[in-house]
Formats: sequence, C-alpha cells, structure tokens
Amino acid sequence: MQQVASQNTPSPAIVIPHFIFGGFVWLFVTVLLFLFPETLIGHYFNPKLLAITHLLVLGFISMVIFGALYQLIPVIMEVKLYSERLAVLSFIFLAIGTLWLAISFWNFWLGTSMHIAATWVLLAVSLFVVNVFATGRTTQKKSIQNDFIQTAVVWLLFTIVAGIALAINLTYPFLNTPHLELLKLHAHAGIVGWFIQLIMGVGSKLLPMFMVSHQLNAKKLQAAYYLVNIGLVVAMASIFLQFQYGIWASVITVAIGILAFLSYLREAYDKRVKKWLDVGMKKSAFSFLILTIPIGLILLLVFGSAQVDEHISPLATAYGFALLIGFVSALIMGQTYKTLPFIVWLNVYRKKIGKGKTPFPKDLYSEKAATIQLWAFAFGFVLLLGGIVFQKEIVLQLGALALVASVLFYNFNILKIVLHKTK
Repeated sequence: MQQVASQNTPSPAIVIPHFIFGGFVWLFVTVLLFLFPETLIGHYFNPKLLAITHLLVLGFISMVIFGALYQLIPVIMEVKLYSERLAVLSFIFLAIGTLWLAISFWNFWLGTSMHIAATWVLLAVSLFVVNVFATGRTTQKKSIQNDFIQTAVVWLLFTIVAGIALAINLTYPFLNTPHLELLKLHAHAGIVGWFIQLIMGVGSKLLPMFMVSHQLNAKKLQAAYYLVNIGLVVAMASIFLQFQYGIWASVITVAIGILAFLSYLREAYDKRVKKWLDVGMKKSAFSFLILTIPIGLILLLVFGSAQVDEHISPLATAYGFALLIGFVSALIMGQTYKTLPFIVWLNVYRKKIGKGKTPFPKDLYSEKAATIQLWAFAFGFVLLLGGIVFQKEIVLQLGALALVASVLFYNFNILKIVLHKTK
C-alpha cells in the first residue's frame, strides 16, 4: 500500500471532500429509488430516472473517481499533480452543476436552467481534463495504464459535450438522428469510454498490487485497450448513422476487449502471493462477477429475437442498472476501503512512522459494518434487478431499502475513516 501514497501525492484536503460528497449523494440516490420505485418501471427516458441517473453518474461515481485519481495519478505517472487549485475549482463546479442538473431533469426544465447546469459540469470536467493532461506531460514513465487513463478522460469530455448537444437538441432540434439513439451514444461513451476504460487502467495497476501478483501478461491489457477503443469508435459512428451491422460488430469487439481484461485479472488472482482477500478486495471481486450480467444483457438486446424486442425497455433499464450500480458503484465502494483509509492513515501518522506502534489502515474502519454493507448490497441488487426485469414495484422498493441500508453502512465507515484522530 505504500505505493498508493508517495511524495508526489496531493494534500488529503483535495481528495477527501470528493469521497464525502460522493457518499452522501449515493445515499440520496438510494433514498430516491426507495421513494419513487416507479421510475424504474416503464420507459427509461423519463425525467425522474434521468435525474437519478445523472446524480449517480456525476455526483457519486465521477466525483469519487476524480478524488481517487488525484491521489493515484501521481503514483501511476510518478509526478506531482499539475495543480491542486484546479482540483478544488473542479470539485466546486462539479458539485454545483450536478445538483442543478438533477433538479432540472427532475422538473424537466429543458431550457436555460438545464443549459446553465450542463455548462457548470462542462467547466468542471474541462478543468479536470487540463489537470490530467498537464500532469501527464511531465511524466517520463510511459505505460498502458497512462494510455487508459488519458484516453478515458478524452471520452469523458466527449460524453459531456454530447450531453450538452442532446440538451440543446431537446429544446432546439437540429440533429436528424432520433433522440433516443443519440442518448445511447451519449450513455455508452460515458459507460464504456469513461468508466470501464478508466477501471481497466487503474484496476490493472492497483488490483495486482493489492494481491501482490507478478509476471502478468501485459499483451492482454494492450488487446483490451485497442479492442475497446476501436469498438467504441465504430459504435459511435454506427449509432449516429443508424448502421446496424456496425453496431453488432462494435458490441462483439468491445465485449472481447473486456474479456481480455478480465482474463488479465484472473491471471493476477491465480498468481497472487496474498491468498487472503480483505473486505475491500472481496467487494471488488464481487463487482467483476456482476459485470458478466450487463455483458450478457447487451448481447441479448443487440442479437435477441422478436420476443426480446417486446421487453426491450425493462431489459435496457436492467442493463444500465447492472452496469452503473451493480458493477461500477460496487467497485468504487470496494476500492474506497483500499485507498481512503491509507490516505487518512498517512496524513495522521506520517510523523509517527517508525517511532512507535501505530494502527493499520484497515483499523480505521469497521470491518463488521463493511461486511454487512456487502451482503445488504448484494441482496438489494438482486431484488432491484429482478424488480426491473419483471416490473414489480414492491420488489423494487424492498431492493432499494436494502441498498439504503448498505449505503448507510458505507457512509458510516467513510465518516469513521475521515474523522480518525490519533489516540
């Protein structure tokens, strides 16, 4: 874990607020799902579901990723972060823009309000992109992880620009492609280009490090990188041009790329020196098992029969839910227990290292609460996924209640970690 913090890493005051804000937004999202389970029934293009989705994607997932990357990029690239001031401004703009955008979607304010909110988000992302690339320019270390991270950031910027174009198109139509097809373009640029590709880049560095795995086949990562990006470019062009054969080819290409990455992780697991996995790694392993569900669902949606077409809306919602909540959110919660405790531990005990007994980073949180959180999340995820597929509101509400409980334990541990003081 010493590699997660080095002389290049920024002040914890830059990183920690991202985890706190993200944790509370994540809790708010689960409460909204409990109070309004009907948002997951029917067509996925509805104001409340759009509001909840953007809260989740920007306010929790991207917010925590920004904070974690400010800590991890200096480690992976072996240089200092270009600007802590830009990181602070990006945090403020993203927080304001996310909340404003969610309110605009909830009330379906398609005009000026939504455009202003989207502009705040664009400013936040632009500052983040500048910080990442300016940091990358100073590094002498070239690696596939750097390529994954910087390419993912480009896809993030593309996703935001595409989202703004969609918001303008709703008010002042100027695009010929059907809006729902453009929504698929926007969503997959974010999910595959930003989230999954970033997870590949950071995960290929951190997960083998946490498991103490060596001599892994890097060609699998290179294959994953090129296959995912080639497939994604083909998908964007094919969706925009409504070229069905291109969409089929892109889905297969991206799926093979993801499987190449999973094969790399399986190899890391098989060659691990550290046989026992802590609760953070168990959560991460669980999230990668979940990833097989959306892969199966997208193949079903693209290559399915006429019977699948009759149930395309709930299956599409289940696909997005399994990816964003089942895979990405679960992975972020798992990796929170690997990064945040060490960041706080190093800040609190930096001057005491080697001078006396100190607790371990894992002692900063409650493993019992983390274990309860894992099981509550698994129970809630299964119920919610079943409720979406079979369109059962009571099942959705029970699943959302379990998720609320899970995220309460997650936030309890976040606060326990960040409020830790020396005894």
